[in-house]
Amino acid sequence: MSSIKRSLAIWILSVLSIVMGLISFLSYEAARSTEERDYQGLKQGLQERLALSLPHGVWQLDDQFIRLTLDAELKSPTVVGMMVEGDAGLFFGRMRTVDGRITDLARGNPPPHDETMLLPVLYQQRNNLGRVTVYLSRDKIKSRLASELSWQIIQALLINVLLFVILIAGLNRYVFAPLRELQKALYRASRLEAEADIQLPQAHFSEYSELVCGVNLIIRKIAQELGLRRNAQQLATAEKERAQIAYQQLLETQNTLVETEKLASLGGLVAGVAHEINTPIGISLTAASHLAQSTGQILAQFDGGQIKKSELERYLADAAESTALILANAERAANLIHSFKQVAVDQTSEARRQFDIEQYLGEIITSLRPKLRHSRINIDIDSPPGLVLDSYPGALSQVVTNLLMNALLHAYNESDSGNILIRVDALQQQKIRLTVSDDGKGIAPEHLKRIFEPFFTTRRGSGGSGLGLHIVFNIVFKRLGGTIRVDSSPGEGTSFVLVLPCTAPEPVYEREIHS
Repeated sequence: MSSIKRSLAIWILSVLSIVMGLISFLSYEAARSTEERDYQGLKQGLQERLALSLPHGVWQLDDQFIRLTLDAELKSPTVVGMMVEGDAGLFFGRMRTVDGRITDLARGNPPPHDETMLLPVLYQQRNNLGRVTVYLSRDKIKSRLASELSWQIIQALLINVLLFVILIAGLNRYVFAPLRELQKALYRASRLEAEADIQLPQAHFSEYSELVCGVNLIIRKIAQELGLRRNAQQLATAEKERAQIAYQQLLETQNTLVETEKLASLGGLVAGVAHEINTPIGISLTAASHLAQSTGQILAQFDGGQIKKSELERYLADAAESTALILANAERAANLIHSFKQVAVDQTSEARRQFDIEQYLGEIITSLRPKLRHSRINIDIDSPPGLVLDSYPGALSQVVTNLLMNALLHAYNESDSGNILIRVDALQQQKIRLTVSDDGKGIAPEHLKRIFEPFFTTRRGSGGSGLGLHIVFNIVFKRLGGTIRVDSSPGEGTSFVLVLPCTAPEPVYEREIHS
């Protein structure tokens, strides 16, 4: 039997944790924003100071002036090294070592850094005398942010514990202690005869006094009101009906959540592919603009009768390079759009058609590249060529996408590298076996039997909804007419094995799954 005290304590602790966590998060974000703003301001100030001071020293080839200028800027904890290169063969580099000493910086041997800033050295805003390379480090910023985060966590924990203790102490004194007294009195009264005139003692608090008066009335009338049992039975029947209605509503809500999860997955796919397409389109536009500018210059020289062979050869080389860039990036964008279009149309329409499984898996992986770009996980496909399915590609795309996203979320940490293999084998009786295996952390034995349950997740606070694998199970069983199982051991990776018919059966919408 569940305890009100335990449930209330968990609820209070959860609310306090959420509130304090939110406050700590906002404080940390404010500190991080301040640090980032200061960092950007430092970069801007550094750029302005160098634009004013360095050109004179580089123009005069004054090594002493350049050294003093660089050493002055290296006093900033963010600047770890600077290197000046001039058109006349000038090179001068200075760096700050780990122990704080400022020494010469050798060419091609930069200090450890997080960001590089390249600035031109312009004398009187016209003559480009060379460039200065600034090596920046965020170590101090990271250290301050780590200290701020530690302090926020400690502060939140202390306040959380203090408030929890105070609230629990107050509830024990003013709520649970009187309830225990009332419980003991009711237990004594239940052991007496129904005809006995037993009165419960008056409570110390007015709220409980009303409850005691009501219980006393029940005790006096309990022998004459046997009909309450029949009323109780009727009430139980009504409660059962309401419970059935609530259960049906729960099933409808679950189906709605499943559809919402599908739409959210498609929305993330749209945003990721749109962002990915920006890169080749931007490169193509830049190359085309450069080619147009070069063409205008060569046409002007041609019209003036002053064109030279060397300039024509340089223009032809630029034109060849620009057209190669435009063609390569246009082809890349076209491939992305084709893969995304096919996968997106399949997910929204859920139409049935024939498709090559190897080719379609490749299109799914291509559409997921924006999500996979920042990870160190390699995905390979091993499938026999020419294997055609008559099935629902949108459903298959949803299954494969959810399995891959589940592996990225649960099998690996953010900095881990690994491999995921999608393997397809042809079986007898017009079936295939599709295996999605990773070499990640594996699944604990106590979780292995529950992974297909709705809303079960081990990453509730880190992006897990608990619906991904439940959706996979329903799609494989209902839509694709297949089976799915999982093989996993802690530390040895995980394999999801799907056995699917090459020709999918007609969908059964009213089938219920009892796990």
